[in-house]
Amino acid sequence: MKYLSLGVILKTHGLKGEVKVKSSTNFALLRYKKNNKVYLYSEKKQDLKEVHILSYSSINGFDYLIFKELNDINLITKFIGYQIVVNKEEQPPLKKYSYYYDDLIDCKVIDQNNIEIGIVTKIEEYSANETLRIRLSNGKDLLLPFVKAFIKNVDIDNKTINAELIKGMIEK
Repeated sequence: MKYLSLGVILKTHGLKGEVKVKSSTNFALLRYKKNNKVYLYSEKKQDLKEVHILSYSSINGFDYLIFKELNDINLITKFIGYQIVVNKEEQPPLKKYSYYYDDLIDCKVIDQNNIEIGIVTKIEEYSANETLRIRLSNGKDLLLPFVKAFIKNVDIDNKTINAELIKGMIEK
């Protein structure tokens, strides 16, 4: 099973099992709908627990969740640091030209001259648009806006992204 990470549980909030979450999903309202099934996952402990959303709110850039099965501080405390994940196969298909961040990470980025410029290591969100953080062969990072002006083709199956760079984007 392939999982998509929605965020990580930072700490408890109150006595009713509410947790503060640093989310990494752009679809929090959709993902954290009441009764939705999610999993709490710890790679370190190799632990996976299925839970269902009881309530969701967002305050100051953090999400707050209560799970039906863990609606008491004594039950949820052991899950601090766990990731909240969903099964990728159970998710509705994305719209054309939309991609999961997990699918873009580790893609090779190839320029208009068919030369590999680096590997996507992270997707960063800025107010204007998402930006690819690309590790160049010289060890430096390039921030490339994920917009049509620069991104010409994305091939998830072959893990490649064709990009058109402008002069001066990469130091020689």
